[in-house]
Amino acid sequence: MFQLSNDLEVNNSAHILYFFEDHSSYLNNMIAYMKAGIERNHHLLIIENTYLYNEAVKKINKLFPNEARKFIHYIDNYFFYRCYGDFHIHSIVEHFSEILTPFFNEKMNIRTWAHVEWKEQDDISSKLEEFEHLADCSVNELGLMSVCAYSASDVSASLQTRMMRSHEYLMTDKELVRSSLYRN
Repeated sequence: MFQLSNDLEVNNSAHILYFFEDHSSYLNNMIAYMKAGIERNHHLLIIENTYLYNEAVKKINKLFPNEARKFIHYIDNYFFYRCYGDFHIHSIVEHFSEILTPFFNEKMNIRTWAHVEWKEQDDISSKLEEFEHLADCSVNELGLMSVCAYSASDVSASLQTRMMRSHEYLMTDKELVRSSLYRN
């Protein structure tokens, strides 16, 4: 099983698109990402559902009994992506930047993990594609390491291909590779 444990030569700044199929592998990869961040004294902004977040934190707390709490910051993904009703791209990106501002003001290293959530709606594919383009600009401007996670069964193959243009790296349950389609 692949685990993102050593960032595979990924620098501190990277936009990673993760299409997952297996929830167990997904959880293990999220835990490995969190572990690598804590080992590097990075703060972690985790935008995830409550169940998976709690499962990950249980394992992280066993690895870092005293340290983990000060590094991990949590937002419920359902609320984060749906708090504006429709998948309102610019509001989500602006909200994301506002959340990160205090970390940058304190000169803290931060990495993010976001399990993207949306409700069924017209034109969601073009909204997700535009959202990821704006997110890529934001990640590059801020110098973040950021994982954007999607269930592979929720995203069509054509949308997956288009989204790869906005991510320097592509991750699956078993591997992390440079995206051959990335356009900076």
